[in-house]
Amino acid sequence: MGYPSLLYYTKPNKKAIELSVFEDLQLLNFIPKRVAKSACVPCEKENILPRQELFQRLSDKAAREKFAELYRIACDLYTLNSAFNDASTDEGKCIIFLFLCEAVKSFTERASKCDLTDPLSSRFALEMQKEKADGKYIKMSESLSTLVPEAEKALTNSFKISGSKVKMFEGGADTFLDGISSCAETLGTEIPKVKSPEIRDISPDIINGAASLRPELMNELKSFKKEFLSYYRSNIVYYRKEIEFYLTMLDFIDRIGEAGIPLTYPTVAEGRIINITEAYDVSLLAKNETNIVPNDISFTTEEPFFFLTGANGGGKTTYLRTVGIAILMFLLGCPVPCKSATISDISSIFAHFPRDERFDGSGRFVEENNRVNAILENMDENSLVLLNETYSTTNEENAVKMTEKLASELWSKRIFGLYITHQHGLHESEIPYLNVLIDLNDENRRTYKIARQKSVGGSYAKDILIRCGLTFEALENRFGKLDCGEDR
Repeated sequence: MGYPSLLYYTKPNKKAIELSVFEDLQLLNFIPKRVAKSACVPCEKENILPRQELFQRLSDKAAREKFAELYRIACDLYTLNSAFNDASTDEGKCIIFLFLCEAVKSFTERASKCDLTDPLSSRFALEMQKEKADGKYIKMSESLSTLVPEAEKALTNSFKISGSKVKMFEGGADTFLDGISSCAETLGTEIPKVKSPEIRDISPDIINGAASLRPELMNELKSFKKEFLSYYRSNIVYYRKEIEFYLTMLDFIDRIGEAGIPLTYPTVAEGRIINITEAYDVSLLAKNETNIVPNDISFTTEEPFFFLTGANGGGKTTYLRTVGIAILMFLLGCPVPCKSATISDISSIFAHFPRDERFDGSGRFVEENNRVNAILENMDENSLVLLNETYSTTNEENAVKMTEKLASELWSKRIFGLYITHQHGLHESEIPYLNVLIDLNDENRRTYKIARQKSVGGSYAKDILIRCGLTFEALENRFGKLDCGEDR
């Protein structure tokens, strides 16, 4: 019998989201790769709602502390399980297995009290309550109450190293340091301060030496291992990853809330629709941005896909991340940084953002085309596809042709998505446009707002040059007049 998952109430059927999507959305600044990997399979409706409920329960400080304590024990479980598998001697395995079972007992006892009244934690706690009532568990628990104190006492030893030989001495409650500290206290001198000893793996020779001091105890440990090894279920260690996911996402959610950004649990729509009001690109929090401009997001069956164009520096990539982050957090069962949201059952997210790898022209184009082909092969009718200046590495004529072909294919399949492009040679098509808004009355100030309209101008590249002091006139003022002939 397996342990019930804390992540999924029913077995998930969707494909895992690529780690590169977390990278493109700049969420790895908040979510470590190992956490992203452990929860990268998106939730369907049957799993989104239970996970949303658990996140809501964990907003309570006491409930979160229960999970934090479980996580600490789960980390010990993971470490002991690894040490047990790596142990090279039977004596070592017997000793480690005893403390591994003690950690299982500790985890089970605490987990049995973690019913937070949501479907996931209630099922989890009920399973642990059943475990505690099992006759084999009760017998194991009784054996542990006797053997663990004896083993801890037996493993408090002294040893003397002479060259390559080790001589063991059975120790007591007092260590050599305890004796020195006692003498110092008697003499009225300051008790020596030492750092906590480093925890290290010990050699088989030392384990064998400790075992030889208490052969009768070692025989009991061997009998314990023989009796309960088949009862031990190693998949309990996977709770470490599942609980870490919740604690990590809760820290991220806290950071969003502390920035004054609203959070909401989206309604799961029955039809194909994405309707989000005032969504935020929270990846900007990594840059300590304090004035993040929200935008609305809308995709329907009639208008599932858009070109996104407009001025440089106007917030196109920010908007692309805003869309991706909102949908990803929804698929993870988390609250979404927005004012309100209704989102249908998205199957997965695919993204193509520019990469920083160093390629020559043909090499970069081949890599780019391979990534696009992988998206086309793996997406389905319920996917979200985000494209950031795809095919910008080839010449303008080829770029226009390939952009039109790719966008038309996505549009014809009614895929939800956005395609950022600066290619002005695109032919008229039924694909609608979104455009960044520029305040023409305020020196073309970027408003970072996105509207449903086609571009009303160029890319405003000159504005960028002016702002950065890189116009021809500005360079002449800085470096002197340049001899460029009559044409400038």
